[in-house]
Amino acid sequence: MPKPYINNAVVGNSSMLACIDEKGQLIRLFWPGIDRFQQVSSFLIGISQANGHGGTKWLNGDGFGHSQHYLPDTNVLETVCTEVEGHLQIQQADFVLPDRDVLVRLIDIRNTGPAEADLDLVLYSSFSSAIHDPAGSMFDFDTDALVHYRHGCYMAVYANVFSMGFQLGSSACYAAGKNEFHGYDAIGMTPEAAVSWRLGRIQAGEKKRFLLGLCFSDSLAGLRERVRELRALDGDELLQKTVDYWRRFLASARQVTTGDVRLDSLYKRSLLLLRLMWDKRHGGIIAAPEVDEEFSRCGRYAYCWGRDAAFITEALDRSGLTHMVDSFYGWAVKAQDESGLWHQRYYADGNLAPSWGLQPDEIGTLVWGMMRHYQANKDRGFLAGVWESARKAVEFLLGYTDPETGLPLPGYDLWEESFGEHTYSTAAVCAGIRAGAEMARQLVKAEGLAEYWEKRYEEMRTAMEKKLWSEKQGRFLRSVRVKLNPWGEETAGEDVRITVKRRSFVRRLFPEDARIDASLIGVSVPFELFPPDDPRVISTVEAIERSLTYPGGGIGRYEGDSYIGGNPWLVTTLWLALYHIRAKNFARARMCLDWAVRGRTGLDLLPEQVDKNTGKPVWVIPLTWSHAMYILVLLELLEAGEL
Repeated sequence: MPKPYINNAVVGNSSMLACIDEKGQLIRLFWPGIDRFQQVSSFLIGISQANGHGGTKWLNGDGFGHSQHYLPDTNVLETVCTEVEGHLQIQQADFVLPDRDVLVRLIDIRNTGPAEADLDLVLYSSFSSAIHDPAGSMFDFDTDALVHYRHGCYMAVYANVFSMGFQLGSSACYAAGKNEFHGYDAIGMTPEAAVSWRLGRIQAGEKKRFLLGLCFSDSLAGLRERVRELRALDGDELLQKTVDYWRRFLASARQVTTGDVRLDSLYKRSLLLLRLMWDKRHGGIIAAPEVDEEFSRCGRYAYCWGRDAAFITEALDRSGLTHMVDSFYGWAVKAQDESGLWHQRYYADGNLAPSWGLQPDEIGTLVWGMMRHYQANKDRGFLAGVWESARKAVEFLLGYTDPETGLPLPGYDLWEESFGEHTYSTAAVCAGIRAGAEMARQLVKAEGLAEYWEKRYEEMRTAMEKKLWSEKQGRFLRSVRVKLNPWGEETAGEDVRITVKRRSFVRRLFPEDARIDASLIGVSVPFELFPPDDPRVISTVEAIERSLTYPGGGIGRYEGDSYIGGNPWLVTTLWLALYHIRAKNFARARMCLDWAVRGRTGLDLLPEQVDKNTGKPVWVIPLTWSHAMYILVLLELLEAGEL
């Protein structure tokens, strides 16, 4: 069954990540890391009369109405399922234990009717599998747990009461729907299984609590030991321990009170979300929980991009969560290629993920981010620890310079679509070289090195003014020496030819791309190559607002963007807000912030995009970069006394 694209809610502990839909159904579960592997194909919970009469009512079905919220200041999700034609109300709390990779679902069943109810709880579960690595299922009588398994990965579903029936195989879903089980084989080469538990009689007005747990191990013996240990734990204590953990986490961060409940709530949710997207074992920060494992609409999202992460770490530093930033840049040092570059994207553990082209801006942005972190924490030990990595990156960037233009050689832009020599990429590379020079000065490295790198920075910045500023357009160009025809040769007669990789490979490129792109703001914010009151920056920003503002508000990425239908993005709109704060256009910045806040979900999660027609959140939910930009805008407005 295809997965829904929208993850309505997420819970986790920075090594396990669970995604839940708006009806409380578990739709994705990642272990042993927040980006891999996706373990759950289907996970359905239902209620049935004890005698099986009427079959099973699945909690995600039309027979229930649904509401959902996080417990205040936590990553504990509550979903309330209320029977439409009946007298049952089921409230489930989903959370992952802070110190163990265990997903707990506490289920409270309340009988609101005039008569007693005699009930069973039913589960249908299917493990994620693949042809080359088939999954199996078993019912383990020793621990009274349903076990799904494949090589190196064993998952148990256990409860705080003993099971009543089970069934393995392709008929398991049918058996669960009828609440009639005929399980006799305790093991089978099938990913599907079902099990039921006796809830017993619930009197009118009474409530019963049921605990369901999911845990993992890399062996069956280890799994059995874990289930036995966990079964002895009290559900109420586990919930309170988890609530306390998340509230202590928020208390350790910078406290913000604006007087606007929306803003304050979204700030806290953003910090809680960023914590879930950070891999505590390795330090990587992923862009989003995966939404498209089948590659049906995009190139997938559960990877770590250096570009996103440098903005995210800036937000973490500004929020006082510097230990997470230390961890990330430790990750970056280990992930770096021996040549000095960073590739397009990585797994959260630092290994190279599927990529399709060099993006020079990511290399420069990471060096810039290292220096920004040092400026935030003043830890010379950190600076010394990343120096060799920064040095290799700067030397790579200096060698990756087009001798004819003085700009970084062609690569992919930050939107990962256009191949050329880009204004945003050049700004990021300049900022990285300048940051490297400042590191060399701070650490007193190699006499004359800082001065030499600063000279190369100034040369590239000058080249940027000459090659990427257009007097004719009255603004910065998006790109030069650019591939405008993604799938074939350039058709215009004025194309240019360049040799790539120091060999005789020739590429035909178009001289320039004058489309307006929101990322052109980057020349001023965040990379500060030009001040916000520079007339060239002002005219460029005016062009962006004039051409990329949608009727309902929000800023698009660039002229002609058609990704997911072409919509305004949170990142670009909040980017514009940051510019207006630096330019002291505070009213305009607040308008951008208000638009972004209105684009949040009911659970205070920020999407990648907002639908241009409906104004509703669309596509990736939540996007880590969106939350980071929100934090940066909110804090800068606060510091300016403008909230």
